[in-house]
Amino acid sequence: MYGDRVSYIENPTDEDLKTFSRVIYSTGTFDSEGWDKSFDFSEEINEKIKRIALLNKNTVVSVSSGSGTNMSEWNDDIAGLIYSWYPGQIGFKGFAEIVAGITNPSAKLPITIEKKFEDSPGYGYIPEGKELYTGWDEDHRIIDPIIDVKYDEGVFVGYRWYEHKAIEPLYAFGFGLSYTTYKYSNLQLESESIRAGEKLNLKIDVENTGEVDGKEIVQVYVRDVESSVERPLKELKDFKKVSVAAGDKQTIYFTLTGRDFAFWDADTEDWKIEAGQFEILVGAASNNILASAKLEITNE
Repeated sequence: MYGDRVSYIENPTDEDLKTFSRVIYSTGTFDSEGWDKSFDFSEEINEKIKRIALLNKNTVVSVSSGSGTNMSEWNDDIAGLIYSWYPGQIGFKGFAEIVAGITNPSAKLPITIEKKFEDSPGYGYIPEGKELYTGWDEDHRIIDPIIDVKYDEGVFVGYRWYEHKAIEPLYAFGFGLSYTTYKYSNLQLESESIRAGEKLNLKIDVENTGEVDGKEIVQVYVRDVESSVERPLKELKDFKKVSVAAGDKQTIYFTLTGRDFAFWDADTEDWKIEAGQFEILVGAASNNILASAKLEITNE
């Protein structure tokens, strides 16, 4: 794609970094079965990224990892971030196509990435005197006592935890950028009132307002405005990935079932739908709701 316009230098000098039109820095975590993994990068990696970004404002960082990582130290200093996960056998071909603009990225985060590990409900699980373990030099460590990690969130799992605790993440569940932009409009419910257990049909228009064809993942959340039990601020109930050409508009249809408005009743050991007001929230991420509508559920 770029031929000899692309250069690779293993240990570039400051002058090298200043002169390049763009810099791609690839990093990640070295993960293995049987190893522990820190949420944090080493200070060496953090300092290197901050130094490169200071020398060249067009620095893009690629992260290959199997989970979230702490990128807070340099996230606001770089021009772009590509989260590559485990790229696989031809993953770097896909990476090259995204960098070159051949492919418009369209993925959304299936997790929340915290600003710091202290924000995670799993924080504090390492007992005093213990440390994370990597390597196979001490095989006897395999028979060490297993450390139990207690998760006490209840129904507040994942993005629900951060919203319930009013914790702002670095990147929210469902987040993801592309080379185009979308406008959400004209959210319509088939009915503003349904009986408990009935289905609800809804539709929304999604317009590609940019200059590049793309794919958008439209997410539908439900909020119980007032409940007899503690419930999440909102819950993801459906999503669809749709192709929208530049300048075009697509109407996306969804159907929510009675189960989508229910919660598990510990007393009856069954799903329960309470009458009352609900909100239908449609957006591009859990923290980016772009359209909403009210719904009344009745028992009659």
